Amino acid sequence: MPAAPVGGLSSEDGTIEREFTSEFGIEYVATLDTETHVLEVHARNPTDGHLEASSIVSVDGKREFEIESRLRPSETWSKSIKLRSSLDALRSNHSVAISTYGAHETFDFEYTVDPESPHGVAIPRITDVSVGTAQIDGEPSSVVNVTIANPSIQTYPTKLMVHTRGTDGSFYAAVVPPGESETITVELLDARDATIAGEARLYAGDFDEREGGLDQVGFVGRAGEETAQWNESFEPVAAPWSDDPYQYVNASVDDGQSIADRASGGHDVGGVPVVYPILALVGVALLATRLR
Repeated sequence: MPAAPVGGLSSEDGTIEREFTSEFGIEYVATLDTETHVLEVHARNPTDGHLEASSIVSVDGKREFEIESRLRPSETWSKSIKLRSSLDALRSNHSVAISTYGAHETFDFEYTVDPESPHGVAIPRITDVSVGTAQIDGEPSSVVNVTIANPSIQTYPTKLMVHTRGTDGSFYAAVVPPGESETITVELLDARDATIAGEARLYAGDFDEREGGLDQVGFVGRAGEETAQWNESFEPVAAPWSDDPYQYVNASVDDGQSIADRASGGHDVGGVPVVYPILALVGVALLATRLR
């Protein structure tokens, strides 16, 4: 969505200009292009002395750039700063501030980010998905390891929800610090030796609403084997705690389990599906009944 300046001295081409002077006498002209999100800063020393001309630029409340300079008499400097990657993807009203000694100016503008087409805005993403097994609370369990990267300077209140054919929603907080990535081990209820198909959703709003949806990835794999993954459009669905929760279905994937495996729910005794010993005991009981 095109950006729109909010207040201030602006031109028809979507730029906002600010003029200000530091307490030492450095004269500044700062211009923000709200279409390209590029900030141009020009400084001039009109005095006869050497003066500090340092400044700090913040984007949506986060410090992004610090410019340090000392100007000789009549000397100037210019700086072009690309801001788009630093914008907060969850906001539609943005603010860019520039501060120097004794002076502070703010640029306010509107810009809505589409997570599926962010046009350079850095937002958290699911970068890798891998099906495996792990010990969860001392018990063996099927899991999916989901790696999330946050390339932005912003901190997002992200959450992760995973659905599979055997797990109707496994929820984890997934706040990743700016500039870092983390892998979250998600517990599943699927059988450990099954082919597991599902989808992982990364979001920062309500689970059942599109607003705040950041990323969605489909996957299929087995523990010990390579997991295939693909990007999907974020689809809001009913949460596990709702009256009619969403259930993931993928009829095209064969989990490789026998009827006994399915009945055993992935549990075994000495490598034998637990349903077989149970059936054997039932058979012995029936035989004993007939011999009486």
